[in-house]
Amino acid sequence: MKTNLTAVFLFFYMFSFPQNTLFLPYEALFQGTTTVTVKSFENNSTVYFTTDGSQPSLNSPSTTSEVQIPISVQTTFKGFYVRLGQTSPVETVTYYRNDYERPKLFFKPPASWTDTCAYMNAEEPRSMVDYFPPGPQMSSACEGWKKINANFAKGYVTFNTCYLFTPADPQSSPAFLIDSDLFWDFSVGAITDPPVCLLASNEVSGKNAMIKVFPNPVQDKLKINSQISFFKYEILDSSGKIFEAKKLSDNEINVSGLPGGVYFIKLYSAEGGNNYVRFVKK
Repeated sequence: MKTNLTAVFLFFYMFSFPQNTLFLPYEALFQGTTTVTVKSFENNSTVYFTTDGSQPSLNSPSTTSEVQIPISVQTTFKGFYVRLGQTSPVETVTYYRNDYERPKLFFKPPASWTDTCAYMNAEEPRSMVDYFPPGPQMSSACEGWKKINANFAKGYVTFNTCYLFTPADPQSSPAFLIDSDLFWDFSVGAITDPPVCLLASNEVSGKNAMIKVFPNPVQDKLKINSQISFFKYEILDSSGKIFEAKKLSDNEINVSGLPGGVYFIKLYSAEGGNNYVRFVKK
């Protein structure tokens, strides 16, 4: 588990409960250059690894102790270990330079909101630190839209009213898992007020995700509204288990057969981007 942003507890956690990982340092963010140590945390094991993001195999570079690899650019390590004839799952860690591009978040809150915050937690770069809700306040963009830069390359964000206990805030947005710019308004249905003032400016890059899924919670049919053209989807639970993977037709998905619970829909675009949106099945 990650820890909250409390210096004493973080110190205790780091030295009392070491992370089981093949790659050190655990914190996957560096400045300039760094050295990654590939090392098994199991005795009498052999670690097989790659440094180009490809899937490792028994033919990949290996070590029975440890090996140090200097890096100066964003690098994805993958590895597994073999011990007593048993093979571990593959571990993946991407190390980011601190000048990496962060997603931009744009949100149009209801007119009744007096404050708007973005509660964020990083999936990448890997970190031992979580942040307290409600998150930092968003600044004004244009025509009622708010903006903020994410503190991650890939992670979760929930928009809220700056209420201290964000998970209990009935006005907060769904949680999104994203790795690209995000636009979201708070209407019940489709995007009713596209942020033309933003899209026509230099505020945004070409890698944008303006996505709505509704109704949310949903009973039978989940509808998708987006300026992005998606051709395929997957439905996953919070553990990553895939419940369904199909081609997308008419931007509508029948979810009536799903058990009640919280899910993510992963949407595949023709441009090669992937976007995740959280939804609740009644």
